[in-house]
Amino acid sequence: MSIESFAERLATIVDGLVAADRPDAARGAVARVELPALGMSTTAAAGIARADTGEAMTPAHRFHTASVGKMFTATLVMNAADEGRFGPNGIDTALGDLDMAPAELVHGIHPEGPSITLRHLLSHTSGLKDIQADDATGTADELGRPAPDSIQRHFARSARRIAAGEHGDDFARHRWVAWNPDAPDDPMAGMLNRYLATGTGRSPVGSPGERFHYSDTAYVLLGVLLERATGRRYHELQREQIVEPLGLADTYLAYHDDPTPDARSTEADVWYGDIPVLSTGLDLSLDWAGGGQVSTVADLSRFLQALLGGELHRTPTSAAAVRDWQTPPGLTPPRVGIGLGLLHVTAGRRSVIGHSGAWGVRVFHDPASGAYLTGTVGQPDSGAWMADVFDAVDDELVE
Repeated sequence: MSIESFAERLATIVDGLVAADRPDAARGAVARVELPALGMSTTAAAGIARADTGEAMTPAHRFHTASVGKMFTATLVMNAADEGRFGPNGIDTALGDLDMAPAELVHGIHPEGPSITLRHLLSHTSGLKDIQADDATGTADELGRPAPDSIQRHFARSARRIAAGEHGDDFARHRWVAWNPDAPDDPMAGMLNRYLATGTGRSPVGSPGERFHYSDTAYVLLGVLLERATGRRYHELQREQIVEPLGLADTYLAYHDDPTPDARSTEADVWYGDIPVLSTGLDLSLDWAGGGQVSTVADLSRFLQALLGGELHRTPTSAAAVRDWQTPPGLTPPRVGIGLGLLHVTAGRRSVIGHSGAWGVRVFHDPASGAYLTGTVGQPDSGAWMADVFDAVDDELVE
């Protein structure tokens, strides 16, 4: 057992992620591994953090977590349920029974909208399409790429035009809100407005509870319901219930809880193809409750340990419920189980618990070895490197 040899292995893996001879090479990468049982933590970083400055990536760099933030949203929803904010049935309350739920959303987001429960939304079994990747004509899974009228497709087209110096298409610079009740039919007024206005809500992937279909829409809706049920802003709840209790000094909700007015200029870039999103001045406010957090590898490791250790939930029942793994139809490898804001996935020869984010972010725990891995490569990727890191843990640290 050698912590030194493991640190060398981790550095080699991270260096390899930015190697010039890799066809999918990242511009910058950082990864942290902790084994609490050994009192061990080690971090490696390589490449650059930003295209506009060329500064080196470091373990201290903040980065956008993307869908990793769904673990934050699920935690806040579970806490609100335990406080009775959604009524006596908690997360099994149907939208039609929530007085605070906007009627336009309840009836417009799905033909069976009133029967969708919070549990359906948390577990991606609501039947809702994904506003990021799907549209009224189909899903990204069916089409093999983001649907023509999806946010991702419009964002990509706009980003390329902006990067090329063209004018007139500012979609990728648009500042999104979750829901604007004053303009329900305006597709640019809010993310859920767009979902309704484009007809996507009228073409679900199935009935509530029928199958698994990953849906950012569900988590944006959860954020709206959470704010209405508590009378508090999402970022305020996150700060009060997660950030401050855990001492996460480098974690915040982008565009809502920024530590400085110029926060975007200090965050590590994310890359859309060959376009550095932040250095180009593009906007990532479309994530919000679906994953709008900015954090560091150290903060995310602390968060996941607290989440899985039951520190963040109001009751032991809720702490256990998030890991009550289900295998609904539609759940495909590497996912082998879905909890409430948590994923159970395979990584090489093991099963791990946590969540991934679209910008190459991985935040997972291996129950077998006790290791926690947090990291990012700053661009969409397969995450194969995660298995390499856990293999190194087994080889170097686990007897």
